[in-house]
Amino acid sequence: MYWRPDDSLSNNVQEYRTGVVVAGPGSSLTIPGIIVSEIVRALAKTSRVIRIEVDVAADFMAGLHRAPSLATAHDVHTGVNIERHRAPNIPRLRSRAFRDLIGPNVETAIAYAWPGIDNSWIRQFLQVAKAAGASTTVICASLPASNPVRPISLAEILYQADRVYVGDIVDATELAQAFGARGPQIEARKALSLRGRSSRSTDRQITAFLPKDSGGSLATVLSAFDAIPEAWISDYQLHVIMRYTGDSLPDMVAGSYHSDNVRLIGEDVSASELEELCMTSSALSIADPAIDSRAFSSAVDSGIATVVLTDSTLPMVGRGYVGGLLADLRSPSSVHVAFNHALRLEELQFPSPEAWDRLARRLTPAARDSTPFNVLEPVVND
Repeated sequence: MYWRPDDSLSNNVQEYRTGVVVAGPGSSLTIPGIIVSEIVRALAKTSRVIRIEVDVAADFMAGLHRAPSLATAHDVHTGVNIERHRAPNIPRLRSRAFRDLIGPNVETAIAYAWPGIDNSWIRQFLQVAKAAGASTTVICASLPASNPVRPISLAEILYQADRVYVGDIVDATELAQAFGARGPQIEARKALSLRGRSSRSTDRQITAFLPKDSGGSLATVLSAFDAIPEAWISDYQLHVIMRYTGDSLPDMVAGSYHSDNVRLIGEDVSASELEELCMTSSALSIADPAIDSRAFSSAVDSGIATVVLTDSTLPMVGRGYVGGLLADLRSPSSVHVAFNHALRLEELQFPSPEAWDRLARRLTPAARDSTPFNVLEPVVND
């Protein structure tokens, strides 16, 4: 974590102000929208939260190539203390909506920024919040190094906030240098970092964990993998981890269209081997994981994009894990879409579910202002 060399902001917010407003992408089909949902859910445990969904792009709901989010599926069943609104796309009407929703009872106004998308609405949001007397915060994702857009590109917008949270100490340092002594206070928090997955194999490897002797599960996964175009398949590998008896399942693999790119592993996987699989795979897939699933727990620990295959009920696992996707184990097309979606996320290292609660505590003024910090000294992140 990084704290800018400046005195803490004086808290001149009246005692009656307790409300929290969070604005940011709202689409449950996109990682930014899913992350905002988790931040709102964490804040709602202790505060009444108004969520304003701001999706400026016209195609934000286009999702035929995207799988449903596992975290969002869990969040559908919760919503206590959360009031949802959608901001208009027309700037004039959006500003009016912000004024209507950020009232005199609002203590903290939080905007979520994702480098590379249209964040121009944040200026309006901060101006309205400051006029209403609320404390203003911008939380900004730190993306993998391959993404050319960094938080520093948003410096002109971020400068207007009272506080700025980013995901990486390098981004925090760059912003502090750009802002100088009169800029906002800056912190780096792990929950906002999507960096870290760099040790991957050259092939796009999908590792699937399937139940013992489940021919139906294997048939679905093989059909989904066989749908990969032949012109691309040289760059793909499928490793299937499942215990089996007899020759029927190996014969099924041998008879698949892309059999040369499929490996069936029937031995038990040790803890170190599981960790290695998470490190070298581009995406994981787990069929009906139990609450104590070693494979799913390792996936979350490594932050890898993970497809959970289920045939009916919502799995017990995955609450708060934004790297989780859902696919129908009965539908090869659903699994194929989920595999492709997960592979597009292979460079992202997703935060642990517990990171959202830790971030929410830092966004709460009472908890934040009571925590001592050493000026200019980096401390343990989260």
